[in-house]
Amino acid sequence: MNKVKVLFNKFRKSAFLKAFLLWIVVLVVLALAVDKLLMPIFAGAFTSTGEVPNLEGMSQEVAESTLKEAGFKYEWLEEGRYNATIDSGKVLVQMPAAGREAKLGRTVKLTRSLGLRQVEIPELRGKSQKQANISLTRAGLVQGEIVKGAHKSIPRGVVIRTIPMAGEKVRVGDTVKVVISAGVTTGRTLLPDFTGEQIDNVYPKLEVLGFTVGKIKRRKAPEEMENPVPGAVIETSPKHGDYLPPDTKINFVIVE
Repeated sequence: MNKVKVLFNKFRKSAFLKAFLLWIVVLVVLALAVDKLLMPIFAGAFTSTGEVPNLEGMSQEVAESTLKEAGFKYEWLEEGRYNATIDSGKVLVQMPAAGREAKLGRTVKLTRSLGLRQVEIPELRGKSQKQANISLTRAGLVQGEIVKGAHKSIPRGVVIRTIPMAGEKVRVGDTVKVVISAGVTTGRTLLPDFTGEQIDNVYPKLEVLGFTVGKIKRRKAPEEMENPVPGAVIETSPKHGDYLPPDTKINFVIVE
């Protein structure tokens, strides 16, 4: 009788163990099935993706409507960036980038262009021409034409003013003309720029101004000279822009 009970208990324990192991195997199989099969199905059903449209250069209104139509949200970042090619207020940078696959409903972050950076023209009055050039360069501007002007109190060669005026805002890289004092010019006449004019047409103008013709040299026209023709003025000595006394001899270099 005891032997029968022992055998029965062994059988019962063995059956329980087999059932338990089988149950573990079933659970593992179900977990793998859910992870590999069901989850991707549900994920694909509820998290569709789409291609992020290219928004660069778009205005705010157009960019926002484009994102809505594509199934995305948008967020404008507070800080913009200066740019030389994209106008102020338009999309400069987007994240995610155009062409990327992203979940529909994702927020696309947008950065506005501030356009070309503007700077204030520095005050150059009283500075030398060299100092003026340094100040303009540091401000991101280019020194343009040097204009001579008469002034009683500002010494010869010192800056009187700029064109545009100091304090005005211009774009980085703009050219600024500098007006340099020619000192007291009583009894003196400004020598104009005759570059490109025919020498025969310059003679009567010199006579009216009270100057005389000096030496004339001929040489090949420089590459930067537009539409050079024989006899056209290349340069003068003294240089144009100087205030000169009457009867000053003006030397010419003309196109051969």
